[in-house]
Amino acid sequence: MARSPQPESIAVSYPPGAARGRYWRLPNSPAALASMRPWLAGRDLTLARRHQLPKRRRAFLLATALLRYALGEHLGTGRRVLPLQRRSQRRPRICAMRWAEPLSLSVAHTDRWVLAGLLPGGRRLGLDLEAATRSISPAVARRLPWPEGGLRPTLMQRWTLVEAALKADGRGIPALAQLQLVGEDGPGWRFRCGVWQLRGAAISELSGHPRACAAIAIADPVRAASPP
Repeated sequence: MARSPQPESIAVSYPPGAARGRYWRLPNSPAALASMRPWLAGRDLTLARRHQLPKRRRAFLLATALLRYALGEHLGTGRRVLPLQRRSQRRPRICAMRWAEPLSLSVAHTDRWVLAGLLPGGRRLGLDLEAATRSISPAVARRLPWPEGGLRPTLMQRWTLVEAALKADGRGIPALAQLQLVGEDGPGWRFRCGVWQLRGAAISELSGHPRACAAIAIADPVRAASPP
């Protein structure tokens, strides 16, 4: 009998500070959803109905369950179903948080994988995960903040880095017009978006998969961030 899919921990060491977080992935499959049912509440099933496509509903439920799993592992709360706030284009939050240290949460998914992470310490976390074969329109590609020529990531790598940065910013796609590329940052990149300074990088363990491209970004207020 096949073993039910279980969350798999991912070690992420870059950008600086990422190693303080915890990151998990899970296949986006009916078997994975069945194994994660104990982490879901009735309200989650209601919210999932907003998504018309079955795969989108399943991804929403798996991301919610995986976040709760990550929180249970980090906080030692076991299978307690912590109340989460999930709103479109907004970072997930723990409702009525009363923990000693603030936590930033982020999720991402494709038709094949679900990714969830948390970062303690008050810094903002953004994760993005895309199918490597996804197409990006020329109009969107022109809005990505990399100059023509020179060394730069592939188009999909650029898109995942931008999505992760915009998630960390907290405003999502509406903030794209404010996102500025500051420059290279070791194996990653440095951005500025409004009041936030961000550092982003590919998540190599997932980006190495031939069908996935993943990125992480961490945001600090400009006044608190280290100089470039």
